[in-house]
Amino acid sequence: MARLRAGEAEAFEDLVTRYQHRVFGVALRMLGNQAEAEEIAQEVFLRVHQSVAGFRGDSKLSTWLYAIASRLCLNRLATAERRMGRRGEETLGRLGATGDGPAGDLERSEVEAALSRAIAELPEDRRIVVVLRDLEGLSYEEIARALGLELGTVRSRLHRARMDLKDKLERFFP
Repeated sequence: MARLRAGEAEAFEDLVTRYQHRVFGVALRMLGNQAEAEEIAQEVFLRVHQSVAGFRGDSKLSTWLYAIASRLCLNRLATAERRMGRRGEETLGRLGATGDGPAGDLERSEVEAALSRAIAELPEDRRIVVVLRDLEGLSYEEIARALGLELGTVRSRLHRARMDLKDKLERFFP
């Protein structure tokens, strides 16, 4: 952070290199569209560059980045234009490992597609906590800080989101 605050270009490049895939992944999972996710990721790093002096260090740098990315994604999802045009949504990145031949690959592909659809159909407030917790691995406390929520609210939303996903996916897991 000291190097970033001092304005070292190499320090900013290191930050982008280290976190670009995570920030893009969150944006892609939230928005379901690669082009929009790329725009959001660029905007995140632009905002970080502009406001690095304002980072107090109360949380981890990654939590701060997730907070910026989450707010930008939620703002994008809230726009009327975005709600009207959710065509061409892309699925989440591959979740499973290689399978047991073509039948196993086909089944895994079907489950992944169903999971992607189920996550995309979650209300935005639930989707972001699932993405940050279950796909990005943030702690409950980090999610609460990133989203400006109470810890109980994070737990509640995550529980409801997981119940929604369970209902939508129970045909795959008898």
